[in-house]
Amino acid sequence: MFKKTLLTLGSLIILGVALFVAFANWARNPYGLESERLGPKGNEALPPIAAVPNAKNYLLYPKHTENAYVIHFALPNEYIHESNTTSRILKSYSVSASMYYPELNGKFHPDNSNLPKCNGWCGGYIRAFIEPSEKAANTINAQTLERIAHDRRQNSPLQLFEDLDKELGLDDHFQVRYPVIERKSNSGKSSTEEYFTKRGANGEVRYLFECSPYVPSPACSVKFNLSSMPELSVDIRFGRHLMTDWETIISSIDRKIAGWEVVKIETAGE
Repeated sequence: MFKKTLLTLGSLIILGVALFVAFANWARNPYGLESERLGPKGNEALPPIAAVPNAKNYLLYPKHTENAYVIHFALPNEYIHESNTTSRILKSYSVSASMYYPELNGKFHPDNSNLPKCNGWCGGYIRAFIEPSEKAANTINAQTLERIAHDRRQNSPLQLFEDLDKELGLDDHFQVRYPVIERKSNSGKSSTEEYFTKRGANGEVRYLFECSPYVPSPACSVKFNLSSMPELSVDIRFGRHLMTDWETIISSIDRKIAGWEVVKIETAGE
């Protein structure tokens, strides 16, 4: 009996130590960045960074090829999720920011202290993901539409393409349904994908909106390049009900992020 008690006590101590180590590591790195995702490899030296006060300072790297540059991006504290408590400079491929339309203030702005508790995705809540981009958003959108067109030509019974009426001042509007999934979910349409496009004067795709109209927000997303720094792409996600203001949302977020501290720092590629 005594031995069993000691074994049980020893197991609890080991478990406690393991949990303490896990939480300690999480506190130092709440974003969960793996070591291989911390930027350039080898002995490449980074220039000195002058941290911006009242902001989380990030070093952003391109995802692919030679990592030929790094961007110092300072995200104001009011746009950061409250669990991200570390103050050290973080090396990352992307940064996320929470804001509320139409003012586009962050979560901790005084005007947002009385927002309803609805897991975030309600009202004017918008989530923005900012990252270095080696391909223009227009190119990525065109590739996505090419893939969709290829799938449509296959005429597979697993996918049902339906053209919809144009709306919201956009040029194309269609949806993709998945009959097998719908049958298995008692005719539920949660798998349905809805697409809108906005084209330029030459027919090129300027914006591609991808929505899930039958699921809770965030139901729609659109990607574009920051006008003040095209090396950065912005992927914003918001409720389907905000699609009526799509043009104002894009231009407002473009201006808002351009006002944050962004500095491009050249480095030597590997």
